[in-house]
Amino acid sequence: MKKYFLISLLLPLFSFAQDQEVPVPPSDLDILVDLVKQNANTRKARDDKRVNEFLSQKNRQQYLLNQAKADLKREEDRTARLTKEYEKNDKQLAELEEQLILKLGSLGELFGVVRQVSGDARGHFERSPTNIQFPDRIEFLSELSQTKGVPSVASLERLWFELLNEMNESGKVVTFNSDVLKPNGESFQTEVTRVGTFNAVADGKYLKLLDTQNMFELLSRQPGGAPNSLADDISDPDSGYYEFFIDPSGGSLLSLIIQNPTVFQRINQGGFVGYVIILIGLFGITLGALRFMYLRNQATEIKSELASGSYASESSLGKLQGVFDGFKGSKLEDLEILLEDQLSKLIPPLESGLGTIKLLAAVAPLLGLLGTVIGMIETFQAITLFGTGDPKLMAGGISQALVTTMLGLIMAVPLLFIHNFLDNRSRELVQTLEDQAIGLIAIKTAK
Repeated sequence: MKKYFLISLLLPLFSFAQDQEVPVPPSDLDILVDLVKQNANTRKARDDKRVNEFLSQKNRQQYLLNQAKADLKREEDRTARLTKEYEKNDKQLAELEEQLILKLGSLGELFGVVRQVSGDARGHFERSPTNIQFPDRIEFLSELSQTKGVPSVASLERLWFELLNEMNESGKVVTFNSDVLKPNGESFQTEVTRVGTFNAVADGKYLKLLDTQNMFELLSRQPGGAPNSLADDISDPDSGYYEFFIDPSGGSLLSLIIQNPTVFQRINQGGFVGYVIILIGLFGITLGALRFMYLRNQATEIKSELASGSYASESSLGKLQGVFDGFKGSKLEDLEILLEDQLSKLIPPLESGLGTIKLLAAVAPLLGLLGTVIGMIETFQAITLFGTGDPKLMAGGISQALVTTMLGLIMAVPLLFIHNFLDNRSRELVQTLEDQAIGLIAIKTAK
């Protein structure tokens, strides 16, 4: 009985404890299971959406494919129709051309010549200075040379007129105003004098024709000498006839002439060796000029003293006479020794510098040979690097080789003449002094 009583008391307490049970927090594994379920549901919803979109567009793709096939069939039919139409038109065109040839007969060959002459005339007129004055004829000749129809009588007459006008203008010297381009691209208007179809000048300067722009342009460098002075005369003529250089090639020869290097450009091609040769030559010529002035003064002084018979104490003859007058001995050999000693002092100033001039005359061609060797080395180096395809790459070395040789010879030849001339003058003066000394000894002997 006690057991049952205790059980009856404990049962309400146990039920109350169950009602008051504390909730347990979910574990990490439960959270992971929930996330996996959510991701699976999300993917399933996305996949279902993509499947539905694909099914909905499947019918649209089939519709577009059917429409493209219909367009392709329609274009193929159109291509076949146009091909048949083209073949039909081509056949009809060939028949019409054959009929045209039969109807034209001998005139077809004549009209072919007209088109050919028109094309040739257009090409000639575009490169002619007269085109500046008559620019409208180019368009007419272009249309006439490309026409496939029968040219009109007016067109034939105008073609004849343009050809005749060109021949007439080729024998005229005409002055007119025109725009001229400077080498830097600026343009200015001035009075241009055209000499036939050969040359054109403005303000005493030669012009060249830019056929692409139908304008005159000043040459980058004007030819020097007589051509330039004659250009000044014909630019401002008064009356009568004037000499003038013409270029029958239409400017090609003039362009080649102005490409020739000037004297300073030619010297510059010799490089460092060329400048050394020039300095040596100038030094030798200057030294020769100074020695010439000295020998001339000595010769004038000696000549005047011999003519007057009176010698200055500081002159060459005066010094010899002073030795003679101051000699108090009786032996003739002593006088000869004294005169020879004085001559040994007077002769070196007369011969001074002559050896240097001779040396420079020998060194100049040797330096020219050195420049030749250096230039050939540069030429072979250019051939090794770039081959022989472009001769301009070898021009620098060849120019240096030839220019230095030329400069060496140019400097050596006058130096040789200068040395020979001065050597003869100095020998004459030395001979005069020696003759004077011998004369003094003869006077002493006579006494």
